[in-house]
Amino acid sequence: MNIKKLLITSVLMGTSMLSAFAQFTEDKPKVVVGIIVDQMKYDYISRYWDSFGQDGFKKLVNDGYNVRNGQYNYAPTVTGPGHASVYSGTSPAYHSIVNNNFYDRELRKSVYCVDDKRYQTVGSDSKNGQKSPYRLAVTNLSDELKWASNFRSKVVTVSIKDRSAVLPAGHKADAAYWLDEKNGNWITSSFYIDQLPDWVTALNEGKNRPIDQYMKSDWTLSLPIEEYTASTEDDTPYESLFPGKDKPTFPYSIKKAVVADRVRAKTGKKYDIIKGTPYGNTIVTEMAMSVIDNENMGQDNFTDLLAVSYSSTDYAGHAYGPQSIEVQDMYIKLDQEIATLINHLDEKVGKGQYVIFLTADHAGAQNAAFMRDRMNFEAKNIKSKEDTEYIEKALNARFGEGKYVASNYSGQLYLDREFIKEKGLDLEEVQKAAAEAFMEMPQYTHALLGKDLERNEYSQGYKGLIYNAFNPRFSPDVFGVLRSHYVDYGPAGTTHFSPYKYDTHVPILFYGWNIKAGETHAPHTVTEIAPTICSFLNMNYPSGCYSNPILIPLK
Repeated sequence: MNIKKLLITSVLMGTSMLSAFAQFTEDKPKVVVGIIVDQMKYDYISRYWDSFGQDGFKKLVNDGYNVRNGQYNYAPTVTGPGHASVYSGTSPAYHSIVNNNFYDRELRKSVYCVDDKRYQTVGSDSKNGQKSPYRLAVTNLSDELKWASNFRSKVVTVSIKDRSAVLPAGHKADAAYWLDEKNGNWITSSFYIDQLPDWVTALNEGKNRPIDQYMKSDWTLSLPIEEYTASTEDDTPYESLFPGKDKPTFPYSIKKAVVADRVRAKTGKKYDIIKGTPYGNTIVTEMAMSVIDNENMGQDNFTDLLAVSYSSTDYAGHAYGPQSIEVQDMYIKLDQEIATLINHLDEKVGKGQYVIFLTADHAGAQNAAFMRDRMNFEAKNIKSKEDTEYIEKALNARFGEGKYVASNYSGQLYLDREFIKEKGLDLEEVQKAAAEAFMEMPQYTHALLGKDLERNEYSQGYKGLIYNAFNPRFSPDVFGVLRSHYVDYGPAGTTHFSPYKYDTHVPILFYGWNIKAGETHAPHTVTEIAPTICSFLNMNYPSGCYSNPILIPLK
């Protein structure tokens, strides 16, 4: 072959390869938008359906793919592990985020899942940005997208909670933004960037910041109160009081609450109050749209990722409980936020050019007093401190005086292993004695030893869920399982933590791009979301992912 023919052949081959590459990249969404709604029970969509508009949740359900039997495959069910699991495609047993706060045996103290004093706050002079994902022991969807694009894809996360921004961001995000409660700024960590982009600084330093206007506003109902038929009456004993109020009733004046709230005034966390109102979700939507605009997301051949976490729903659930008008109104307004975000994506990225997945980091229990009063179901509020005292007495009586319990919350019991070793005791024997003490208390239905989880494999029931969360380095020595609807919480509002369906059943929705409308009742877990998105993008799964993708029909 002469030189001329060789050059022509090379050009043709190069053109063919470029054409194939262009076709390959065009067959991907330009942007992946992950939405996690904090403490969203599965039935909220159907329960509040008649109160929703056409362009939010209804659009995701009617025009998207609805996984109706979406479950968490581990327990405990809380925010940090939830966000880590959705984006890493695996459970705490592998990604190591076993709780929001957990006992670190090496440090011999309780630690927060994203605290990292090696890094500094960017965007504020507070310490609220000293965070990183270094405890996340595997890669996640964000990391794999960065590698797949040779670091040309953009990854940005937004939430009012730090852990809800940091854990989805992975280890190489362009930025993870969360709210500084002291000054209302959007901040990040020097783990990601050394200074804020100019557009974020402009938002923080604007004279008429939306967040400051919201701090002067009222939370009022979206609909006439008689239309809130999916909820209890407005004034019930199952709800907490908003600062400055003597009844848990609408409307709620945020301005008056700021003046009346002595606790936040003392800590200097003035803007923290916005988190428990629908405006907390509004500022997240506004920031997410600013990211799309200013980071030019979806404007090249490399798929970008925007992770959005709506957390105000969690604050409302904790304060008022799942039967409250407050929670229903929170979701009516969230429906509008999602519609706003979808419309913005249609305008800036293009209809059918992006894919959305929506799920929750956990669901939530019913208020214990509500269960007793309205359902005739035996349920109680327990106190971990009292349970710890009972277990300590039992261990002292069995093994001699000393402080055996290093930490205990809601049945998550850590023993002081150094003390036990010094006394010459066998760890498993102390675990057994602690488990027996758990079972002597009527509020517990099961107790599972860490040693059993180390040497056995469980796949069914509560044992299977706890096994999937068990990390030998960071998990408790004994797992005490509370009875159904027994919660380690105060009398008002609710919480989440358990292996019961009311805490594990969450929505899983996919919308946009080439996704056909449809639904499935087949069982799926939140750890299947990441590999599903990876399959859409033709790239590797996260390193700890042992789940398979959901078989979603594509156009």
